[in-house]
Amino acid sequence: MSSVRSNTVSLSSLVTLIALGIAALALFQPSPALAWPDRSVAQAEPTVTGAIHVSGSSAIKVAPDKVVIYFGIQSFAETPKGSRNANAELAIRLKKAILARGIAPKDIATDYYRIQTEYEDGWFSRRKVVGYWTDNTVAVTLRDVSQLEMLLIDALEVDNVTVQGIEFSTSRLRELRDEARALAVEAAMEKAEAMAGVAGVSLGDVTSISENAWGQRYYGYGWWGPSAGRDWSNSQNVIQDLGVLEPGGLTLEDGSISLGQIVVQAQVDLSVELTR
Repeated sequence: MSSVRSNTVSLSSLVTLIALGIAALALFQPSPALAWPDRSVAQAEPTVTGAIHVSGSSAIKVAPDKVVIYFGIQSFAETPKGSRNANAELAIRLKKAILARGIAPKDIATDYYRIQTEYEDGWFSRRKVVGYWTDNTVAVTLRDVSQLEMLLIDALEVDNVTVQGIEFSTSRLRELRDEARALAVEAAMEKAEAMAGVAGVSLGDVTSISENAWGQRYYGYGWWGPSAGRDWSNSQNVIQDLGVLEPGGLTLEDGSISLGQIVVQAQVDLSVELTR
């Protein structure tokens, strides 16, 4: 009798263990939502089908807060020394007039200097020297643009002084060029997205980006001829150039010069992958 009871208890325990095992397997069975992905199915990768090349540009207008004026001084004498001394005397008078306006000495600089021989008319081999011209260009940086008109008047009251050029710029030029460049990139990307959408493709990675830099070249011009050119094609510098001061060369409003606005520009080229 005791042997039958022992077998019955053992069988019952075994059934209980099997049931607990089945329950545990059911408990740890991952749900369909958490099932591991089927590695046999390959994930689709975008295919690069080509590239698109676009450009973008932008322009920011700003009121100038800095002016550079180029004053020309010319003198003539029979000897180089006499011509030089006469020019130096005029330069001293001009500098005094400029300093009287409160311009700092560091903002006054010689921009161009030349002594040139003058010959009499005739055959080149037989011409005689009749004298010497001395040309001197003084660049004045004016940081208070409201003084521009009166400074021009004071300087032109000095004998043989001309205004060869006036350039307006801004002290925020670097900041504005960076901003304009960023806007140009945005414009290029918007153009690329629009073109790709029409073509039924998508944009991939940007593969190249470059900036198209252009500069301003300034030529002063006096009654004796052109002065030295200034080329800023590779630098962030002057945006607007008024050239030579002559009647109608500046806009006057109620007796004062209207500075208007200058334009800070940027242009970039982009190459972007096209994918499907």
